[in-house]
Amino acid sequence: MKRVLAIILLVLVALYGQAISPTMAQSGDVTITKIRIEGAQRIDPATVLSYSSLSAGDTVSRSSLNRAVGRLFATNLFEDVSIGLDGTVVVIEVLENPIINRISIEGNDVLPDEQLLEFIDIKPRRVFTEKVALDTKALLMEIYRQFGRYAAVIEPKIIKLPDRRVDLVFEIDEGPLIKILTIKFIGNDAFSDRALKNVIGSREAKWYIPFGTNDKYDANRLSLDTQKLRQFYLQNGFANIDIVRSTGELLADRSGFVLTFQIREGGEYPVKSVTVNSEIEGVDTDQLLEISTIELDELYDVRRLEETLSLMTNKLGEFGYAFVDLTPDIQVNNEDTTLDIIINVGAARKNYVEAININGNDRTLDSVIRRRFELVEGDSFNQLKLTLSERNVRNLGYFSKVSVDVVPGSSGEQSVVEMNVEETATGSFQLGFGYSTFDKASLTFGINEANFLGTGRGARASISLSDKTTNFRAGITEPYLFDRNLVGSVDIFQDSIEYTSVELEKKGFDFGLGFSAADDYRHRIGYTLADTETKTTSTTALSESGDEGAKLISEVSYTLTKDKRDSRIDPRRGYLLQLRESFAGLGGDSTYLKTVIRGQYFKPLYFNAFVIGLDGEAGYIDGLGENVTRSNRFILGGRKVRGFESGGIGPRDAGDNSAVGGNQYYVASTNLTSDFGFDKDLGMRWTAFVDAGSVWGTDYPNNVIKPDDDSLRSSFGYGILWDTVIGPMSFVWAYPIDKESHDEAKVFQFKFGGRF
Repeated sequence: MKRVLAIILLVLVALYGQAISPTMAQSGDVTITKIRIEGAQRIDPATVLSYSSLSAGDTVSRSSLNRAVGRLFATNLFEDVSIGLDGTVVVIEVLENPIINRISIEGNDVLPDEQLLEFIDIKPRRVFTEKVALDTKALLMEIYRQFGRYAAVIEPKIIKLPDRRVDLVFEIDEGPLIKILTIKFIGNDAFSDRALKNVIGSREAKWYIPFGTNDKYDANRLSLDTQKLRQFYLQNGFANIDIVRSTGELLADRSGFVLTFQIREGGEYPVKSVTVNSEIEGVDTDQLLEISTIELDELYDVRRLEETLSLMTNKLGEFGYAFVDLTPDIQVNNEDTTLDIIINVGAARKNYVEAININGNDRTLDSVIRRRFELVEGDSFNQLKLTLSERNVRNLGYFSKVSVDVVPGSSGEQSVVEMNVEETATGSFQLGFGYSTFDKASLTFGINEANFLGTGRGARASISLSDKTTNFRAGITEPYLFDRNLVGSVDIFQDSIEYTSVELEKKGFDFGLGFSAADDYRHRIGYTLADTETKTTSTTALSESGDEGAKLISEVSYTLTKDKRDSRIDPRRGYLLQLRESFAGLGGDSTYLKTVIRGQYFKPLYFNAFVIGLDGEAGYIDGLGENVTRSNRFILGGRKVRGFESGGIGPRDAGDNSAVGGNQYYVASTNLTSDFGFDKDLGMRWTAFVDAGSVWGTDYPNNVIKPDDDSLRSSFGYGILWDTVIGPMSFVWAYPIDKESHDEAKVFQFKFGGRF
């Protein structure tokens, strides 16, 4: 037996020596004289040679040839690779990976092909490997999980075609939508499960809430919910709150998810003291403490601490310190279960604005934005002016997002202001309809472009139609007339209103010049020239309007506005005060002095969860020795006192019951608006309101119902404000509370707008 084994061993050695050539047999290394590539079809042999890193003249060993095989496999171009020696000739034999001919998805109903193919990172004509199929499957599974389809099954199928091509097919069983069935809290003694469920964004699935996405399990939302819970406890005195763990577990039968939050609450801590330590020489810490919103002896609330830090940072910014480090140190007194809050202000130097960079304005001209800045390069840094600049740019309404960052400049005393904006559609249209006892059905359409060709110029037109009225407006605005702080505007208008016995037509134009001054004051001087004509269409009307025949109105006006609102588009805090004086008598057929005052106030409640708005307005017109005609009086109702039609309040003609208006009026409104209770993803808010007002007084009292009756009219109502992908919608229902028998109501209003 031993002799047989020895003979076999000798034969193998002889064969090996012949295969690798005498040089390899003796030394184990071979000097390459030539390299031959076999099996390459689509791929150039030179490319194969380059990837192998082998060259004629190289001395190679078995291990170096194995490394060359590894390099070729690493390219993912080849299904199989072998390297052998034919004497001193290296033979590289490859089998190329197939090419993807077509990618298709089958069995998907919830997510369309286009959406899925957009997510995956493979395209036809790409090299196919098994890893490509598995990675794509994993990506598709993750996409379905994000849409709540945790039971989805995805199988990649490979269909081989001639010429080393394959069709890649993903067969999908989407499975049922798996939602959150239960949300559990462990360790919550201070707050009930129900209270904590209202804090987090995730929701338990309910059959009566078919829309929304918050009842789908989302790992990112779970992480956010953990932060919300922690923040909630920190807002209610629990300075040592610890969310031990938060988990989302899929039930064994895959029927749904269970979310579990384990909480270690700690105790409630009132604030005992607040102190400020500053390393900036000359800063009055008492002045910083005066703006603190932290209340002593009240439970600790992290929101008040954050607000205080923000106010102090801004105050230091007003002093010229762009980069300040405020660090709160919260010390717990276990003996009396209180907190001491120490705010440490780090050392800083005054700064100057080195540069202002504006990013993201692909459409809007740079100059349109820069002219809204309160700062220019070279100015001393001032946080208040920077905040006002950010507000000014946001108030333009051209951008969906506006943010400002201050970064260090070329030296320690220089700052660079980086403003980042995101353009939004500035063209819009509005479509609305309503119903009233006077107008019956009414239709309103308006179109507006606020930033024409990125220049900041505005153009607008609107028309309102009903059985009784026709109103048309068109105008343009130049926001920086003559390259100065002047706003110029021109509008033309034509109005027609048909009462039972009288038809009133008014047409003309309005020209205005406005400018802004310090401390948020705006001034506007306007001139209106209008031609009015009144026609009697029947003998039903009994009162005298004073408008009979054609009259020319020449009116000059002045408007003073102080606007401290944080936004003109969607204000949440601040106030507006406005005074308008109009004088007619510079030519024309009418003489009067008209005064209108208006005020608004907005305040966020419960840390921005709600916004309360107060709005008041009053007006008076004096004929300066002449009688004030119907067309120049005030009309009340409609948008000012909801629940009544336009002109539905006040003195009326004893014959046809049409509104004759009044020489004086007042109106007040309280609004509460919030998205509380709505899924954040829906973009919906609700509003509740109470309106009140009255209009009275006429210089033609004969045959007028209650011409001097200033009785209060009031209404209450509610509405839904919905910001949809196609534009904002509003649905408003209003109901009169105090109403005279001759007043006319209007319960429902709908308005729709779009963007372009």
